[in-house]
Amino acid sequence: MQVQARTSAPASAKNSDMCIRILATLSIGLALAMLAQAQPRISEDRDLLEIDLSAWDCLDRLEGTAKTPDGVERNRLKNRSAAELSGGPIPDLDTAGFLKHVGEFDAVTRGKRRKDLTEPQREQLAELEKQTVSLTAYLVLVYAGPPESTNCGSMDFHDWHLEMFEKPLDHSPTIGDPTPIIAEIAPRTQNSIFRDGIRLQELSAFFRRPDLESEPAAGKARRVRVTGYLLWDDEHNGKADIGTTIEAIGKNKYHHPSRSTAWEIHPIVKIEALDGAP
Repeated sequence: MQVQARTSAPASAKNSDMCIRILATLSIGLALAMLAQAQPRISEDRDLLEIDLSAWDCLDRLEGTAKTPDGVERNRLKNRSAAELSGGPIPDLDTAGFLKHVGEFDAVTRGKRRKDLTEPQREQLAELEKQTVSLTAYLVLVYAGPPESTNCGSMDFHDWHLEMFEKPLDHSPTIGDPTPIIAEIAPRTQNSIFRDGIRLQELSAFFRRPDLESEPAAGKARRVRVTGYLLWDDEHNGKADIGTTIEAIGKNKYHHPSRSTAWEIHPIVKIEALDGAP
C-alpha cells in the first residue's frame, strides 16, 4: 500500500498540472476571441489609393448584403456612382447652410427610421436624396470605415469617413467640441478622387489608426469643399448619435454624439482644397 501511494502521488500531481495548463490555454483563447469580437478589424489603409474594383465581389450588388427593405434602400443610395450626377447648379453650403438645408426634415423626423416615416415625409426624403450638394468646411479627422453591409462586409473595399467642422481644431475631436457633419467616400468613387490628386492625410489634421487611436496627420485642418449626394443615414438618427456637442468618448475611442445630423454627403464624388496646395 505504501509503495502504491508513493507511485500514484506524482501521477496525480502531473494530471493536476496538465489541467491547469489546459484551463489557462482555454482562458487565453477565450479572452483573445472576446477581444477580437469586441473590436472588429479595420483596414490598415493609410490613405486613398487606386483599387481594382473588378476584384470586388460586391461590385454588381448595389444593395450589398442588406437584409431589410430599409437597408437595401439605404445601401443603394450609398453605392451611387459619379457617373449618375446630373447637370445643373450645385448648392455650395457652409456648415450652417447645410444644417438649414436639411433642418425642416430633421425637425419632424428626430429619432425616426425610414420605416417610421409618413407618406409625405417619404416624398420629402426622396426629393432631398436626389440632390447633390457641396459642403465647405474644415477637414479635422479621417479614417477607414469598418466592414459594412453596404460593401458586402469587405475590409479591403471600405468607405472613408471624413469629419467636417465649421472651424479647425488643433486636437482630435473630444468632449466639449462641436459635433461634425459626416461625409464619406465609397469604393465606387474612390478612384476618381484619387486620380484628382487628393490625399486625405494632406488635407486633414488627424487620422484614426486601425487600433482606433488618433494621430496627427500631415498638418493643420484644411478648408475643403466636398461635393456629393445627400443621404439620410437613419441608422444614426438617435440621441446617442445626434447632438451639437461631444459629451463622451467611448471605449472604442469614438466620440458621442458622433454628428450634428443624420444627413451626410455620401458618396463624395469630388474634393477640392480651397486654401492652396501644400
